Amino acid sequence: MRAVSGSAEPTSSGTSLPPRPGFVRRALALFIPAVLNLGAGAFIAPLLNAVLARSPDPAAAIGGYAVAFSLISLVALPQMRVQQLTLVFLDDRGSLGRLRRFVAVFAILVTLVAVAVALTPLGDLILVRVFAVHGALRAQASAALPLLVAYPALAVMRTHLYGATLRIGRGRLIVASTLAGVVAVVAASAGVTQVGALAGAPAAALAVTLAAALEIAILAGFTQGPLDRTLPARSDRSVAAGYGPLIRFFAPLLVAALLPTVTPPILNAALARAPEPAESIAAFAVAGSVNQVVTVALWGVQPTVLALLARREDPHRIRRFANLIGWLVLIPSAGVAFIPPITQAVLGDFIGAADRVAELATLGLWILALLPPILVQEQIYSSTLMNVRRTRPIAAVNVIRLAVMVAWVLIALNLTSLPGVAVGVGGVALTLVIEALATYLFGRGAFRALALAWDG
Repeated sequence: MRAVSGSAEPTSSGTSLPPRPGFVRRALALFIPAVLNLGAGAFIAPLLNAVLARSPDPAAAIGGYAVAFSLISLVALPQMRVQQLTLVFLDDRGSLGRLRRFVAVFAILVTLVAVAVALTPLGDLILVRVFAVHGALRAQASAALPLLVAYPALAVMRTHLYGATLRIGRGRLIVASTLAGVVAVVAASAGVTQVGALAGAPAAALAVTLAAALEIAILAGFTQGPLDRTLPARSDRSVAAGYGPLIRFFAPLLVAALLPTVTPPILNAALARAPEPAESIAAFAVAGSVNQVVTVALWGVQPTVLALLARREDPHRIRRFANLIGWLVLIPSAGVAFIPPITQAVLGDFIGAADRVAELATLGLWILALLPPILVQEQIYSSTLMNVRRTRPIAAVNVIRLAVMVAWVLIALNLTSLPGVAVGVGGVALTLVIEALATYLFGRGAFRALALAWDG
């Protein structure tokens, strides 16, 4: 069903609401908060590291927190897909209650796993056998884990609330709660360190947990009224009662989220066997982190596309908007890679990479530079598949991606003499391109159906 941007919308009483803003303004009102929300982690990490660097044993504090948080993040893995679940299935007040019960079950499950990891000998076994940490590093990680027990459940609930807030178009609330969370992390970690209550990794763990709780309190407190007013009692998209459709949608997404977690170990193992392993591993990390920062806007594309599709916007306009973001992000991505003064400023002056590491990192940036317009295609068509509630192809795409990754590593190590960073970054680039192509092939039919329904 078509709607004309900028036209007045009649209400059931025959009066008219003010004209809606143009499509781009509506899209940006969702996109900017989504980018800020998903990109906040990129800013929290260095802020926390700055606080931890002032602790009595900064190296152990920073490393111990990194190990503890990476472990607890694996426990919190369902949070990565709860937002999509919410954006797709939040159609009416009945579906809101069903989603909240479903999310609550996962919150309980991840809490039970977190308790086992943080409060039983299992956690210490994982730290020693899997992460191979000892001494002060192990002590800091072990002390941080109990203070992160609540984090997985909070993370799951938080992403649900962010999805609900985005679904009803309350972008300013997302901005406010995200900024409050960032401020709370820094204030809490610095505060408990200053008064001597905690220091090092435990201070950071407590701060992250408290900040997540604060964000939930803000979102829950300010969304209930708008949700009640915005959501209809019943929607024609609402699924039948029960949790089967939610499970069938969510399970493949969990598989799709889990499979990429094996990519870093595979690539690091490959880099360790490639020429110049130490320099290659360092350059791979530097190139990846720089590219991640300059392409951070891409993180907001999928939730924005999902929210716009859920709000029944024109699929053609949504695709054009997403593609525009991809081409705009290409500018800083290519600029950092191919304009030598900018490359030197970022790699040398800001990060401090020098000599062979800087040279190899530049090669890595070259390989990654032109990907943004391609990566946007995966966001468009995976969102389309989610909107029509077909997620098995997304899991299949990630299986294909993993298979390509393994094949690439074996071929690159045994049949070529590529620099190590080219093996690592090349594997990332190749698998992302394959993922985008496969998602397009799986999702183009679903997009065509949505477009025909709109045009009709």
